[in-house]
Amino acid sequence: MMTCDTAAHPRPGSVQRGFTLLELMVALVLMAVMTAWLAPSFQALGHHSMLNSETTRLQAAFALARNTAITQRTAVTVCPANPQHTACTASWHDTLMVVKGRATDTIEPAQVLRTFPGQLATYTTYSRGWHRVTYTPLGHASGYNGSFDVCATGETGKRLVLSQLGRLRIDTSPIAC
Repeated sequence: MMTCDTAAHPRPGSVQRGFTLLELMVALVLMAVMTAWLAPSFQALGHHSMLNSETTRLQAAFALARNTAITQRTAVTVCPANPQHTACTASWHDTLMVVKGRATDTIEPAQVLRTFPGQLATYTTYSRGWHRVTYTPLGHASGYNGSFDVCATGETGKRLVLSQLGRLRIDTSPIAC
């Protein structure tokens, strides 16, 4: 009597499982094509995410400063901070701090209301070149109106416009970076 190895010779009508080499190669080629097609979309998603995050950071810092100036009826300053948070610098893409008062060279820890950490992959510039924006007790940013250009690693960025009345808005048209 002869025995048959079922692994090498499946029974007629039984179901085989697995892929042939040809099916595997076709699946890999399809995955490679889809990956190459979708990679730019993922990069654009990261670019937009960084821009939105930096825009939100600026809006939060300026809103806190303006609201604090109005509610506490005192001057409040927003500026980029040095690493020790004791003075203002010129790099708007670094950590921002909201400070009670107008001081920018010697800031005591008790004057710092809040800090907003910066992102490494974004760059922010202020059209006026000032190292600070100070809100009056009425919430106005008199003399500091201008625009902030926010750029990430992509080709386009966003512009935030600061009015004399202290309101920060996003310009709808993208800017070239």
